[in-house]
Amino acid sequence: MITQEEFNSFINNYQTFERAVERVEKAIAGKGHYCYMYETDWFEAVGKMLDIFLESHFTEDGQDLITWWLFEDVEHIIEQTVDPDLFHGKSEIEYNVEEIWDLWDYMVKYKKDYFKDAE
Repeated sequence: MITQEEFNSFINNYQTFERAVERVEKAIAGKGHYCYMYETDWFEAVGKMLDIFLESHFTEDGQDLITWWLFEDVEHIIEQTVDPDLFHGKSEIEYNVEEIWDLWDYMVKYKKDYFKDAE
């Protein structure tokens, strides 16, 4: 299974790459030119590397969760419904996964759902 350090490093480097692409786009567009770097071959290649990374380490649910975290501009809160039992009614639990380590901790808590080859 991938380690937390490897996961954090990959995600942080991917985000650094995306920010660099945005800076290049702004620099070129600032000179009055249209620029959309996300349609370039090299950006597509990096996207494929992200796909390979995700597919090699994570289940489909894990891949969906990570891409949601990376690309959706929303509050990163995961809500889970807890079924009622003899002593408690149905309830909701919220997990705040705004930070990368919080996302990791959540996925490790349910590692069979999110990691390939989880023991």
